[in-house]
Amino acid sequence: MDNGHIEETNFVEIDPATGGATLSFSYASDFPTLPETAPAAAPTAKQTNVWSRPALSKTDVIITFHLASDERSNKVKSFGNTSEESKKAQLIASATKTRIELSESKDGELTVVVKGERAKVEDARARIIRDLQTQASRDVEIPKEHHGRLIGKEGALLRNLEAETNCRIQIPKRDDPSAKITITGPREGIMRAAKHILDVSEHESKLATEHIVCPKNLVPFVRGPHNEIYDRLTATGVKVNIPPPTATNEVISVTGEKDGVLRAAAEIRKIVESKKNVTSIQVQVARTQHRYIIGQARSGIHEILAKTGVVVEVPSEESKSDQVTLIGDANDLAKALTLVIERASSVVTQSIACPQWLHKHLIGPKGATLATLVPNRNNVQIEFDNTNHIFLEGSPEEVKAAFEPLNREVARLQIELAIEKVKVHPSLHRHVIGRGGSLISKIKEQTGVQITIPSEETNSDEIVVEGKKDGVKKAVAEIRSIVTKIENEKSRDIIIPQRLHKLIIGTKGSGVQVIRDSHPNVSIVFPDAKSKSDVVNIRGDKGEVDAVFKKLTVLSKEFAENNYQQTVAIFKEFLKHIVGKGGATIRKLRDETETRIDLPETGSDDGKITVTGKQANVEKAVAQLNKIQEELANVAEESIDIPQKVQNRFFGNGRRLISDIEEECGGVHIRFPSEKSESTKVTIRGPAGDVTKAVGLLSALAKDKEENYVEDTVKAKAEFHRFLIGKGGSKIAKLRDTLNVRIMFPKEGDAEKETIHLLGKKDDVPKAKAALEEAIKHLSETVDIKITVDPKYYKNFLARGAALIKEIQDQNGGVVISFPKNGSDSNEVSIRGSKQCVEAARARIEDTVEDYEKQITDTVSIPAQFHRGLLAGRGAKIHELQSKYNVSVRFPNNRDEGAEASDEVTISGRDTKVEEAKEALLALVPISKVIQLPVDMHRSIIGRGGETVRKLMQDYDVNISIPKDNSSEDITVTGQVDNVEQALEALRGKLSEYEAQAEDRKLKQWSMTINVPTDYHQKIIGQRGATITALKEKYGVNINVPREDGNEAISITGYEEKAKECAAAIEEMISDLRSMFTQEITLDSRYHPRLIGTRGKNLKKVMDDYHVEIRLPRQGAEDPNLVIVAGKDENDVYDCIDHLRAEEETFLLDNVERTQYMSPRQQESHNARPQSGPVTVQMKGAPWQLDIGSSEQFPDMGPSATTTAAVGGAWGSSRRW
Repeated sequence: MDNGHIEETNFVEIDPATGGATLSFSYASDFPTLPETAPAAAPTAKQTNVWSRPALSKTDVIITFHLASDERSNKVKSFGNTSEESKKAQLIASATKTRIELSESKDGELTVVVKGERAKVEDARARIIRDLQTQASRDVEIPKEHHGRLIGKEGALLRNLEAETNCRIQIPKRDDPSAKITITGPREGIMRAAKHILDVSEHESKLATEHIVCPKNLVPFVRGPHNEIYDRLTATGVKVNIPPPTATNEVISVTGEKDGVLRAAAEIRKIVESKKNVTSIQVQVARTQHRYIIGQARSGIHEILAKTGVVVEVPSEESKSDQVTLIGDANDLAKALTLVIERASSVVTQSIACPQWLHKHLIGPKGATLATLVPNRNNVQIEFDNTNHIFLEGSPEEVKAAFEPLNREVARLQIELAIEKVKVHPSLHRHVIGRGGSLISKIKEQTGVQITIPSEETNSDEIVVEGKKDGVKKAVAEIRSIVTKIENEKSRDIIIPQRLHKLIIGTKGSGVQVIRDSHPNVSIVFPDAKSKSDVVNIRGDKGEVDAVFKKLTVLSKEFAENNYQQTVAIFKEFLKHIVGKGGATIRKLRDETETRIDLPETGSDDGKITVTGKQANVEKAVAQLNKIQEELANVAEESIDIPQKVQNRFFGNGRRLISDIEEECGGVHIRFPSEKSESTKVTIRGPAGDVTKAVGLLSALAKDKEENYVEDTVKAKAEFHRFLIGKGGSKIAKLRDTLNVRIMFPKEGDAEKETIHLLGKKDDVPKAKAALEEAIKHLSETVDIKITVDPKYYKNFLARGAALIKEIQDQNGGVVISFPKNGSDSNEVSIRGSKQCVEAARARIEDTVEDYEKQITDTVSIPAQFHRGLLAGRGAKIHELQSKYNVSVRFPNNRDEGAEASDEVTISGRDTKVEEAKEALLALVPISKVIQLPVDMHRSIIGRGGETVRKLMQDYDVNISIPKDNSSEDITVTGQVDNVEQALEALRGKLSEYEAQAEDRKLKQWSMTINVPTDYHQKIIGQRGATITALKEKYGVNINVPREDGNEAISITGYEEKAKECAAAIEEMISDLRSMFTQEITLDSRYHPRLIGTRGKNLKKVMDDYHVEIRLPRQGAEDPNLVIVAGKDENDVYDCIDHLRAEEETFLLDNVERTQYMSPRQQESHNARPQSGPVTVQMKGAPWQLDIGSSEQFPDMGPSATTTAAVGGAWGSSRRW
């Protein structure tokens, strides 16, 4: 090393006698000294502040303007910045914080450029014009009273005018007698300012103002009754300002145009003059009666003024005075006083103390109770106040008559009724209400109380219960019981794919009923099939909810594994061949693959078959379906090149064009490249002829789209589409062929139901659009016709909410069908709408009437025990039968107790249809047939977890009953006739398979036993059972290895030949194991986990590298350090042993290093483990091992050779220098 130390290495010495180890370290090598000088630091570039941001400035603006030579105030030329104009510009730029540039042309014109923020630039421009432009002055004289209109509030108008004109305007002060206004500034600004001042003055000169002194007591006379005089005066555009009653001012101001002001002022003065000598009197009236004198909106006072010409002044509500003053002519005061007394004494007020919650009981429904209690309700005003009082107001006699019965009723209600508030958290209100209000309604009915639950918006937790006292007590107890129960409940959601819901529910709910029976306090709610939701809700007791959740999780997992789904696209023309005669082909495929295969519905455009079952079986079935399809026809696949930009044009309108071509070409499948792909290959797959046709269409469309194809749309009501398409698509096909335009109508699932898409050549699309619009126009033209219908058939059309009429209207373009009103003698039915739609509706009505005329009623006998099954699923099968044959089917009512059950089912309809419906209905009646199958076979029919029998029942829509405990060979199959026969045929097929396999099963039961030492059992099993599994699969046998210690017998079951071969293979394996070279070695048990490694990876690698087998001791063995190494080659065994010993030695050294700095307690725990011998550590060359007295190792620091007399501490005494 460069620092002068001797480099030493660590080494370990093993004592053969004790087995101990000595680990030596060198202080010089393990703790090297630091270098004498630090390395020079590399020069670093100046770092910029990473957080600094560039300064952001506001947006600057630049304006440029010119001053002509004759407009400049200073025309003296000078050089540089010494001119007067430059100095002023600099001062302005400094004051406004802008940049100003001056430029003078040969003709003396000065160009000024100002740059900066907009507001500051405008300020600088105004200052430059004032300071650099020639200033003029002009005096304008206007009347002094007009000056205020120029100044404005706080001088705002004047400042705006100065800013707009760049002038200074001086207006004389108020105390200055002068009326001259001085304007100073540029000539143009002076002209604008003067014009504005003169315009304002001219406008003000046309106005006039009159002031009339009017005592306050005469103001009502000026206003007149109901403000009639005031309204008449202001109607001419004059503004009359009358001081408010609280003001001390008595001057009425009239402003406006002079003529109107003069007329209004003259009339007001005349009124004031005529009322100058009025007199007044005061009368004392109780303050509570004042409002009756005033009346509503002061109508009483105005009425008295209108009748007598006397003003009535009533003191304000804040005043405590009860003096009412009358002002007017002496002759009119007596009449006015009479009217005041009459109004004051005509009404009295009385109150009744009553809790607010009793108010509604007194009022009753629509005021019925109150009307009974107070017959004179119209003569007295009753107010139910929210201060727990009832106020009665009216004449004294009427108030007294109403007070007594109301007071008695209030006392009675307080004795009989009660109210109580229950505290319930808002989140629990819905549980108290119940589904659809059922629970709260039940409580109300049982207790006869009224329960008020607060709305969600209030977030109140008070439920109010009121009614009779006993009922209130019971209702409150019931509510508290519900709340207590709900608080102990728990709700939990579990996600289960919707397709598994039916399987979990089981036939007629049998599957989920088992869970409900075992957990009666739990409610399991499956979502409606139409909602397409996967969330199943579990609600009930907390502990039981968790248990049900676990059960459903297990069931869901099991069903999901057995109900994997995949769809197969099938060409329509091949579907019947895949199904086979009577469903034979598809049934055979279902049996072979043990899957459920669902075919597309009849009439559906969806050409996909859904396969359900275990994943491996589903994939097998899909492969077979594709194979059948390819064998049935020459399925071809072709690719064409379509540029990417053209591909995008095919995707418009929800891939409507592609779907249209697929449908037109027999259902071929067209696959375009993905959006991110740059490929131009479009693949078409299907029958060879259809593929060729589709390739031609796509190629032509792609070419035309690239050149001159256009798209357009036409809007038409959805009900018109069938008329535009025509019967069998005849009309639209004719239009499509004539104009070479593709017309695409919306499909059932499209959001836009009225848009028709057109695609074709540029010249043909407008023609097709015009033809369609013309057809739509004809359809939209309204006609009105009448047809004769016998009134006895009206009820058939109007039954079930006129369902038949609505159906005819929907199918025929929304025509309006009107039947005569009840009681009318007319037999004419009116149809109004477009001509084609009306004619179609007319034909439908006439056909329907004909059906009714030929209608008959017949009965068919079906045992009552089957009625419920036929009506299952809300009568879906019966509804389908009724719709198909247009008949009505009625079942007898067998629900009445004591009544004899009837078997007769009534069918009504057209004579020909009734017979067909009877046959179809009898075919729906379930039958039961018994088939005998060997008891040993029952288990295979049931299948694992009932999987096989459940699949049979689902495939054939039957119920299969298998006797429990193998008590009988009879298996009962129940269902419709055809379904039962098909199910029996399937069971007979399984019986044939079972009988054919019976001999084979017997042969497979041959068994033999071989003895193998227990030491080799693990080798036969292999890692994770790999070896024994391979043997089972190879020889098709079952191998049973005993688990008990000491038992050496291994049994092998299967075909005799295969079992013997397997036994020979095992014996050969044991022979190979015994022939191996084996060595026993001792390895420290602490090293064993390191040797094994994670999941045995290290051990496996060692065995693979050296081609040996290593057996470690089991837990609890006598010698935990004993390891056995065995192999075919002796050298491999010894090489492996050497490797293991070396690895062990390294592990132990590492272990010593880890434990040397442990605390005493940790070392105690560590040393408690079995060790091969003691381990010691030695350190050489450490500072504490040096001789302190040696002058060589501790030389003197100074020139003096005198040694110190004493040394303080291990490192010597302290020194100073």
